[in-house]
Amino acid sequence: MSDTRFTASNGWYVDENRLYTELRGLWGLLDRQEALALAEYGAHKAQAERDAALGRWRSVERPDWVVYPGKPDESLPVGYQECVVVDERDGNRLVYGTLITSWYSGEGKEVAREFFAAHPVPEPKPWLDAQPGEVWVLTVNGDDSRIVTLIGFEFRDFHGDYILLRSDSITAGRRIWPEVSA
Repeated sequence: MSDTRFTASNGWYVDENRLYTELRGLWGLLDRQEALALAEYGAHKAQAERDAALGRWRSVERPDWVVYPGKPDESLPVGYQECVVVDERDGNRLVYGTLITSWYSGEGKEVAREFFAAHPVPEPKPWLDAQPGEVWVLTVNGDDSRIVTLIGFEFRDFHGDYILLRSDSITAGRRIWPEVSA
């Protein structure tokens, strides 16, 4: 056995360009190209699993760059998203938002653009801009007849029931008073 033996999690291993089963039976001979392809695939799969476990996204075009998506921040404009872009070669860290302007330059900007293209920002939810005293019709859990008004951080209907402004159960909404002018 050589010192380059690689054992997979299923017990199979590669040694001197031969693939063995977990019962140490010879399964087949591998040429160098096959062995290299298997090794690269295993490394790629392990890296992808590690990236997922750490909550990061790796650039396809620049694999030395990773992106950590920003956490939702209610103080940011609706539809705006930020991310942290890290160059793993030197640890350089940059923060970009969906409103990347032309004065940014370099690989980090391109990686951020690639990330935002792969993870589009959801359409803004108009009811998040509701103001106290306005009357809205909301679709909540499939029921599209909830007529509500905003009080504080929650919508209240005319029966006193409430729905939190940022509730995931709201799927659509439109303001009916005051009327929206074109």
